[in-house]
Amino acid sequence: MEKNVRVLDENGEEYGSTWPRRARGLVKNGRARFIDENTICLAAPPNCDLEAQNMNEQSGVEFTIPFIIRQIAAIQADTAYLIETIDKLAAMGNGDSGETGSPGNLMGEAKAKALGDVVRCRETTNQMLLRLYERMYDDLAGKNK
Repeated sequence: MEKNVRVLDENGEEYGSTWPRRARGLVKNGRARFIDENTICLAAPPNCDLEAQNMNEQSGVEFTIPFIIRQIAAIQADTAYLIETIDKLAAMGNGDSGETGSPGNLMGEAKAKALGDVVRCRETTNQMLLRLYERMYDDLAGKNK
């Protein structure tokens, strides 16, 4: 699929072209209107160029293989949240087992579940970050070959 929908403003100034799906989205959201099948007119001119910028240009960070390796090492070394969570849970009392026939130490069980939830959520986040860095690494390594 190619960018084959021309983009104009009210004054007829052309800003380039866009994809048909993007054009339909702009029209649907009230940001443009169709002039003909392959041309849209923007309700307000854009503040910047319509072309997508390179990720490096947007963030000001140069994404290189050494950068990605440093980020992975930082994820691996970041265990402060675990230590803090364990300390906070350890500082909480275990509660009373209650009267005879009560279910027992519910607070201790809840603390263990809370710790498990924190670790699981953080590890899920780390796995997602690592997958992202892996794809970035593959892209950069492929470009360097």
